[in-house]
Amino acid sequence: MIWYLRDYANAITALAYLFAVIGLFLALNGKIELGVAAMLWTWFLDHWDGHVARKTSHLRRPGATEFGKCFDGFADFVHGVVFPAAVVILVGHGSVLSLVAGLLLVLAGAIRLSHFESVGLTADVRFTGIPVSYDTPLIAILILVRPFVPCTAFPDMVAIAFIVLAVLHVNTAIKVPPIRGRAIPVATGFAVIASIALALLIEPALSRQGLQLNCHQ
Repeated sequence: MIWYLRDYANAITALAYLFAVIGLFLALNGKIELGVAAMLWTWFLDHWDGHVARKTSHLRRPGATEFGKCFDGFADFVHGVVFPAAVVILVGHGSVLSLVAGLLLVLAGAIRLSHFESVGLTADVRFTGIPVSYDTPLIAILILVRPFVPCTAFPDMVAIAFIVLAVLHVNTAIKVPPIRGRAIPVATGFAVIASIALALLIEPALSRQGLQLNCHQ
């Protein structure tokens, strides 16, 4: 089975998994900013693997494409569903609202990805519903604006944002074009810049922990 990773696209997906594990490790150990930064790299690599797969389709071995679809789908679930749900709950300190947001996000994400695996893109090459790949950049943007939001309001703001997004994941009236072509370098640039910005938030985040303790007293 390991030979599947000799395929260029699948190797990129495997690298994305490494960043995903690092992101989860950092977030679960209290370094949410660095965790989101690492997950952004999983996010943009997830777009590059599809691009490389299309460009090297004539070079791929039998079975590599089928394996790659499943391999990529699990990566989507990790970085687009599990990780954002975990961050929402961590940021919400296990509140009921954060739990509801996490549950809805996981359920909606699983339904959306299962639908996509069964049906695929529409006839005009669009996704039905908002793709789960929008979840990672959204959590990054929310964490970046965190210093400007009152600490008492931020957890609920994040939970409500992802409850709304969970509904949009399964809204069949919405059609969204995939990130392809020129959009991939743009997404990559956003991920790199945002990950650097998140890393720079570490010091303010450490000093903010004392303020957060006061918010919960």
